Amino acid sequence: MKKLKIGIFSLTCCEGCEFAILDLGEQLFKLTEKIDIVNFRLLEENKYPELEKHDIAFVEGSPITKENGKMLKEIREKSKILIALGNCAAMGGIHQIKNWGDKEKINKSVYKYWKQVENPAIPRLDEVVKVDFTIPGCPIVGEEFLEIMLQLINGRLLREKTNPVCHECQTQGFPCLLQQDCVCLGPIICGGCGAICLKGGQACWGCRGRIKNSKGSEEAIANLINHLTKNFPKEKIEWIKEFFGIKKEL
Repeated sequence: MKKLKIGIFSLTCCEGCEFAILDLGEQLFKLTEKIDIVNFRLLEENKYPELEKHDIAFVEGSPITKENGKMLKEIREKSKILIALGNCAAMGGIHQIKNWGDKEKINKSVYKYWKQVENPAIPRLDEVVKVDFTIPGCPIVGEEFLEIMLQLINGRLLREKTNPVCHECQTQGFPCLLQQDCVCLGPIICGGCGAICLKGGQACWGCRGRIKNSKGSEEAIANLINHLTKNFPKEKIEWIKEFFGIKKEL
């Protein structure tokens, strides 16, 4: 069977999702028996290898700069399937927080020569190019990447997770932080992370995006927002919704 040509790309990001892939170790090397990784900066001696045609391109990060945008469009043109890798690609990540404030004021407070610094609104990948699938998270879960790669290799239909983080939290017996006066978005956020934040006592702030395509998801979202509005200051709710970009989805 012909190997799939794979590219893994970075826009503006911390590359944490790509390190989650590298952390697969032997599982990743075993995967290369069935795929050909033709572009992956973290594995390249040449920092900017020539962009080849791909069967599948995974893109991490936000298209913040003009160069990012140009690169993203070129990747899309040369890829049969484009997959958003992680929260920055799917929802704008931490970068998009400035979209909700005074961008010029923020720029002035950070940079001495602020007029020389690009200061665009931060888009999601799917606001610039067509995205075929998303692997959510900040960072992604390496095992989820592996599972999706095996589905692609075997020609299976990719499916989004439909269970919320809340389900994973409760099945593992973690205390419900929503019942402990915390703003937690677990009931409406796409599962698959193993409720790792809840395990550490940190409420879910929605880095994996809202659940979709599941029965009762819209009702669950409405019920949670209603509960939060009644029990917490609006400023606190909005701050948390803006953190990973879930505000736009809601």
